[in-house]
Amino acid sequence: MNYNIHPFFDIQRDHQHIVTIKSLDDTATNQTGILDRIGAFVDLATAVLHEKEVRGLIYSCPLNNKQTDYLQLFGQVSSDQFGTEMLSKITLKALQWKELGKPIVSVLDTSCTGIGFATMLWSDYRIAGPQVKTGFPESKFGLFTGFGTTIRLPEIVGSTQALNLLTQGKLIKNREALELGLLNKEATDFDHCLVLAKNWILEHLKTAVTISDTIGMPAGFQETCSTILKKTRGLLPGTNAVVELLKSNLSLSLTEAATAEATQYHRVLTLLEPLQMVRTLYVGILAAQDSNRIKSLGNYKVKKIGILGAGMMGSGIAYEAAKAGIAVVLKDVNSTQAELGKMYSIKLCDKLVAQGQIDSSQQQALLSNIQPSDQVADLIDSDLIIEAVFEDLELKAEVTRQSLPYLNENGFFASNTTSLPITGLATATDRPERFIGMHFFSPVDRMPLVEIICGAKTDQITLQKAIAIALRLNKIPIVVHDGPGFFTSRIFFNYLLEAITMLLEGIPAHQIEEEALRAGFAVGPLAVLDEISLELMLHVYDQFPALHNAQRRAYAHLSKMIKNGRKGRKSGHGFYDYDSVSRTKTIWQNPNLFTSGEPQSADVIRKRLLHVMALDSYRCLEEGILEQPMDGDIGSILGVGYAAHTGGVFGHIDHTSLPIFVKECQSFLSSGEQWEVPDSLQTLADRNFKFYTDFDSNWVGSKI
Repeated sequence: MNYNIHPFFDIQRDHQHIVTIKSLDDTATNQTGILDRIGAFVDLATAVLHEKEVRGLIYSCPLNNKQTDYLQLFGQVSSDQFGTEMLSKITLKALQWKELGKPIVSVLDTSCTGIGFATMLWSDYRIAGPQVKTGFPESKFGLFTGFGTTIRLPEIVGSTQALNLLTQGKLIKNREALELGLLNKEATDFDHCLVLAKNWILEHLKTAVTISDTIGMPAGFQETCSTILKKTRGLLPGTNAVVELLKSNLSLSLTEAATAEATQYHRVLTLLEPLQMVRTLYVGILAAQDSNRIKSLGNYKVKKIGILGAGMMGSGIAYEAAKAGIAVVLKDVNSTQAELGKMYSIKLCDKLVAQGQIDSSQQQALLSNIQPSDQVADLIDSDLIIEAVFEDLELKAEVTRQSLPYLNENGFFASNTTSLPITGLATATDRPERFIGMHFFSPVDRMPLVEIICGAKTDQITLQKAIAIALRLNKIPIVVHDGPGFFTSRIFFNYLLEAITMLLEGIPAHQIEEEALRAGFAVGPLAVLDEISLELMLHVYDQFPALHNAQRRAYAHLSKMIKNGRKGRKSGHGFYDYDSVSRTKTIWQNPNLFTSGEPQSADVIRKRLLHVMALDSYRCLEEGILEQPMDGDIGSILGVGYAAHTGGVFGHIDHTSLPIFVKECQSFLSSGEQWEVPDSLQTLADRNFKFYTDFDSNWVGSKI
């Protein structure tokens, strides 16, 4: 074989007849399709292994970037460039290498995930350089990692662990990968990987092996399947496919298993849900975090942030800023409260140290960035001051006025408010152009979204700086415009309103909660109301300029519950009753509420909860609160737990189809004003408008 003419790979054969295949890094080969490239690699490796003189094979990931280009993958499958038969042939050919009896080692010089990592599992032994991450993120997008992963991974780690790895979507560091057997050895660099690989091959020259046709059902596997499907509610096609494949593979031959996996893989890639999830949770998020959004700032750097309020939200922001290497002054009314705020970061760091994710020196470096204080003068020369006090206009105005003199010359001020209009809050300053909203979500260390809200006078440089800081904190920013509740809170209030409305219509509380979860929401609406407290919900309603009839009915019902001591989880009673000893909760059956004698349609309950948020999202788009559907889709999923399999609120409308969506919303109009359909949406429905075509937005605002 001529080893010097392959367009995609560098092939070297040493004097010991060990062949090394490494991807070429030139731009031309980067443009090659994923499936073409893997197919070419498998053909090449198979030909090499069939050469009589070759004693072993070493290879690196055949994909140059080591990660999956999902847009390219969808494009290749949708254009029928690769069908089920071709996929199964590629997989089967790679898995049959073992039968040739030659030792095979794969080496990972950088992080390698998804399909790229699937190809690494075709080897007998895997060696990685330092700081490498591996894993199967596809499940986060409704997909699964094919190419023999559902066959090979159970052989390596067992079916139960394989099921967890393929459905949890988490990335794994070397230490854990070595413990699981995903990796066998860690090296100092790529050259060291090659040395270790060649030594291993020479020590493990072998004869052909026979692949077992069947393996037994592992203990606990069935229970793990049930747990995972209960958690995902059967809404993620990729996870459903993995469960089905791992069950069936126990009784299939290698050829049958490869065919079954390829069939499922191709089927899942042709479904709408994965495309919608990839569009929002991969493509959309990459765009939101693209540093080109702030290139006009040049090399803008933030050195110091002041935070007003050391409650859970302020403390969480302080932790994230300190983790990013920014000096933080965490101010509260007294030093005790401020110190308690820093204690939040201490506890988080202690947990990370115990888990081995950071060491004590990293902990000390992070904590040294946080200065608790009760002195406003300590905010001097802040690049940004974030106010994170209670949702009260007068309180926010007071702390804003007190702290503004301590901003540096080019600094700006941000309010972390849930729903209070930014334009109104900005009246506390004589520089409203430097005032903006930065709505973080709790707990800040786990919630990736930041909703950036522009007031009527916020200037572009302030917006750019707010985006820059969100990116510095490794958050996902969406940009919205001012209005009561902005975007995420506003549509979330409609979710909660619809639950109360249905309750007052006689639909049982337990059914509302169950169907919310089956629809794909992260938490049931009544449970959410208990968590945030019914009193806080009323306080939010009090900030609204006006309430329509359905909102007034909900307000009256919540007021009555509060009067009767049912204020939410903290009081022990709300829509649920809470047992402080067993730490369990049970849904409360309100004896004073009428309960409909007729069974309620589960489908209608799910649609009402999904549709009501999507309908108001369109109003936000029409009113200019949102500029683009993608901000709404990202914000709805990451901010308020909207059903991820839909791709977000606008993805849900497209999936339903706009004509059907409008017709169904109109059928719910008797339940309240929240179901009034804007004339412009009816016009779009008459045209059968779609907000997206595949990965591209069709929205051009007022031009439609």
